[in-house]
Amino acid sequence: MRTVKIASAVMLFALAVMSHAAESSAPDGPSSVSDDLAAALGGSSPAQDPAMGSAGAGPPITLTLSVAGGPAKSVVLRCGDGGDGSAGDGGSHPDPVTACGLLRQVDGDLPRLTYDIDLICPPEYDPHTVGAFGTWAGRPVRFTRTYDNGCEMTALTGPLFRF
Repeated sequence: MRTVKIASAVMLFALAVMSHAAESSAPDGPSSVSDDLAAALGGSSPAQDPAMGSAGAGPPITLTLSVAGGPAKSVVLRCGDGGDGSAGDGGSHPDPVTACGLLRQVDGDLPRLTYDIDLICPPEYDPHTVGAFGTWAGRPVRFTRTYDNGCEMTALTGPLFRF
């Protein structure tokens, strides 16, 4: 379990450092930060990935999930900015419309998420560590939290980290 936490922390730290480095230096182009992020995650750049959604979608937010005893998983989420935004929502998240809708409800402030706080969860300890890094409405998003189990994670974040 300690190895998973250390590996997750290292990955989240690398993403944060890369994001900070990209913000402090002049980008090579409009997609250089997302290209670097995609390269670090071992995927293609958003500019090259047709699954990323429409060109009008907002900047990407990378979501990570690690469960004790398993490998960390990551997806990229792009949320459109017009109307309900669902036409511009995309990325590699399995349900970008719902995930972006949740982010819109809290204006990108993930600590305010409370999806189903009446959900009764078992008292098991199976840590789920989640993270979100990117930009929402021009503001940096840097969120990391460890939940006691998947039920607690779902009660607070809904399907945002269900991938």
